[in-house]
Amino acid sequence: MTATRPVSDERDRILVITGEDLRHQYFVNQLNARFPLVGVMMEAADYPEPTAQSAEEKMAWNWFFDRRNTFEEQAFGPENRTPTRNNPALASIPQGTLNAPQTLKVIQNFRPGFIAVFGTGLLDRQLLRLYPRRIFNLHIGLPGHYRGSACNFWPVHDNQLDKLGASVHLTDPGIDKGEIAAQSTIEFREDDDEQTLAGRVITTGIELMISTIQHWKGETLSFTPSDKIGKLCLRKDFTPGAVLRVRRMVESGELKRQLALIPGRIL
Repeated sequence: MTATRPVSDERDRILVITGEDLRHQYFVNQLNARFPLVGVMMEAADYPEPTAQSAEEKMAWNWFFDRRNTFEEQAFGPENRTPTRNNPALASIPQGTLNAPQTLKVIQNFRPGFIAVFGTGLLDRQLLRLYPRRIFNLHIGLPGHYRGSACNFWPVHDNQLDKLGASVHLTDPGIDKGEIAAQSTIEFREDDDEQTLAGRVITTGIELMISTIQHWKGETLSFTPSDKIGKLCLRKDFTPGAVLRVRRMVESGELKRQLALIPGRIL
């Protein structure tokens, strides 16, 4: 990381609140490659593995995450990161303390003008009241079709590939219901699989967040109401059985056949 001028003006006081995985680290890097950041807060998380109902489901679960880890190392690992604008202050959010008073105090100490959120738990109303229309969430999905968790997985599972996309929206008390600042579907490649599709949603979303910050800094940001409320996907829905279905789609060639049915969007 390279040093830059001190961050002082409100339009330069960009705070990132995110997770700790490679995708989240890459998110921070790509934002910081374009803007100086006043701080980065990373939330620790522990997601217990759900119980598989069969040996086949267990194998599918391991297959999926082995492939995801390999893909994300290649796509989001340190060798893919770019020089950054400054060395932002770092703060850890211990598991279960995202909305705790000590976390809120750290956020306030950063005096953020813009808060970029990706991959965290839900923020409570106290924080939202303190920073109205300043907290923007990167949702790796299209809220009008899929809200909640793993929304770059469920369109594949449901054979709804045209619903793969990303959004940046204002954070409000609902789940992915805030006004939309930026949104896009993704393009496809002939050699795509479940991991490249999911990864392209993430990279598309990062570019949308960068564009949102640029418009915010230039005071040219506009919003679209989130009128349509999509399917709510919960973490508990992401089971080894659901993953097994996707593995079968990949290995049977069904996913390739679905890709071939999408006209005009193959890169």
